[in-house]
Amino acid sequence: MKFSASQSSLLSGLLPVAAVVPTKSPMPVLTQLLAELDGNTLTVTATDLEISMETRIEVAGGKNGRTLLPAKKFLEEIREFPDVTVSVEAAESGRIKLNAEDKSYDLSGESVQNYPKVPALDEKETFTMDRLRLRRMINKVMFAVSRDELRPQLTGVYMKVMPNELRLVTTDGHRLVKIMQKHGGFKGEGHECIIPAKAMNTVARMCEREGEVQVFLGDNQIGFRCGPTTLITKLIEGRYPNYEAVIPPENKSLLTVDLDQLQAAVRRAAIVSNEISRQIRLKLRNDHMQILVEDIEQGNEGQETVPCTFTGEPMDIGYNAGYVLDILKQVDTGEVVFELGTPTSAGIVKPTEQEKDEDLLMLIMPVRLN
Repeated sequence: MKFSASQSSLLSGLLPVAAVVPTKSPMPVLTQLLAELDGNTLTVTATDLEISMETRIEVAGGKNGRTLLPAKKFLEEIREFPDVTVSVEAAESGRIKLNAEDKSYDLSGESVQNYPKVPALDEKETFTMDRLRLRRMINKVMFAVSRDELRPQLTGVYMKVMPNELRLVTTDGHRLVKIMQKHGGFKGEGHECIIPAKAMNTVARMCEREGEVQVFLGDNQIGFRCGPTTLITKLIEGRYPNYEAVIPPENKSLLTVDLDQLQAAVRRAAIVSNEISRQIRLKLRNDHMQILVEDIEQGNEGQETVPCTFTGEPMDIGYNAGYVLDILKQVDTGEVVFELGTPTSAGIVKPTEQEKDEDLLMLIMPVRLN
């Protein structure tokens, strides 16, 4: 196999696919990229056996064929080349030759026969939506994905597709995020699945530029296609917990506060909070809140007052400062609203105004005050 292309086109085409390549694997062949040349089209594939990604790059073809490229070293070499034409030639032995102007490098490779078969894309049901909208939705929910492997369903992103709505949900038991986007691109009756977090992070990177993304819904897989790049991932088995059951239907006490002031105050309090519990106390009154923090083990403490509007009876409530900051980062309005019930029940956090055709709801559990 032999081809040539500019350094910049090779690098921009390979980088998204390389994100799927595992850094460590019991199967060394998975650290390789599968490259297949047909005419002037180079198809590059990566897989970790759960997620597979493929992209097409236009090159100047010399000799058709298939080979494996050592992902890490090949990319590092391409990245360090100047933006000139790079010639790539694969010998039958598997060795890869790189030539650019007066630069020449020879890399070892593996036999292409050892590469696992990549699953075909199931195109039974499909819909399209705006890439930047999908990217926004993914970025809003990823912080609440659980890392608890004993509850595998919570380590993924729950997706529900309906004729007029797309919904994403994540929760780790301490926080929950639900974001809904109105759209009319799906013609089926409805579909729900749990998508691995790594796959969704990769999809968000695929959707960095304007355009449309095609979504392919299968029985045990889901696919995303942006231009020449396609991602296919296995789904997480099992049912997602009944998240609607933990969202309070009626929290009557409303706290409205300036977003920047609250973020700054919580950041300062977090610095001296207990390193394990990260606990802060909010003393809520009609026109102000006090934020108190104390770490008995280290002998640190602090307090400050933030103006706010609170419609309920005076309340003391505790939160993990890190969890509060994670939620506040998702708010895009100047003020943020907390809908509260009791000091021991879940609170709902929302922006003061929703984006067009979007509904963002976040939930945070309080901590028991010491």
